[in-house]
Amino acid sequence: MFRTTAPVRRPPAGADTPAAVPRIIRAARHTAPEPGGVYEPDPVREGFFREMGAPYGASFDRERYAASGRRTSVELAYGALDALGPLSAQECPEVVVVAYATPDFEHAELVASCLKRRLPGEPLSFALSDQGVLAPFSALRVAVEYARRCGFRRLLLMIVDQGTQPYAVPDSGQAAVRADAAVALLVEWPGGEGAVRGMAQGKPSAEVFTQWDERAAVVAGAGLPARGADEEGAAGPTLPPRGEVVARGALGQPCTGVWTALLEAAAPARHMVVADYDRERDFLAYCTLDTGEWGTADGLGRGA
Repeated sequence: MFRTTAPVRRPPAGADTPAAVPRIIRAARHTAPEPGGVYEPDPVREGFFREMGAPYGASFDRERYAASGRRTSVELAYGALDALGPLSAQECPEVVVVAYATPDFEHAELVASCLKRRLPGEPLSFALSDQGVLAPFSALRVAVEYARRCGFRRLLLMIVDQGTQPYAVPDSGQAAVRADAAVALLVEWPGGEGAVRGMAQGKPSAEVFTQWDERAAVVAGAGLPARGADEEGAAGPTLPPRGEVVARGALGQPCTGVWTALLEAAAPARHMVVADYDRERDFLAYCTLDTGEWGTADGLGRGA
């Protein structure tokens, strides 16, 4: 039996509990080190793809599928998890949320279930999709909300971009996947049942920026133009003027791009705002993260 909503929140411990932001403990990224192997024709699988796409008018693109790397989302997620390093039972997350914009072509495996099998303890594990490039922001909000309601302290956000698809997919623009990659963020929630600050989603407006931390450094996603319009002339929301943009996500990694930029930020600050804009849906999302000692020891970059 599965519960589709978070448990009812317990009464707050006190009205004066200060608001908090999630704190990064460890982070890692993983990209496939080499091209995939030679495609081995599988009539049963190819028939399955044709049958699945038929009701929606989607034709199985065998040529493209055979020429792709066919690296599964599970493989990519395992790579990012391994790059995090060993986790003891005390360090293990209590909730794991997987975020992606493109589904895995291997339907016999579920990333969340496979990660649960690899982790100590019995973390609550599930996936979040249908949010486009902003799926990781929604996943982090959900994970923190579970932490607040259930008394959790450690959360794992696993973000995956996997470009192999049996059907036609975008070749350009914000939704195109040009690199198979995964990013893992092991996060601590230090706020107990207190409020979350520095996190919001919505249509670009003055109201959506009320939680924006103007003192924090900024990591901007590929959907956010540098000065109101990018090199292609696509308009986008203008970020608040304060807060230096220290890194920018690249096109070709719709979900992992801005988070990879966070890991590669050359001059990390104690608090960093990660933000992106979904041009297709006209929706903006951002969150403030405390990088703590992780971000100031030897730079943010981790993993392979």
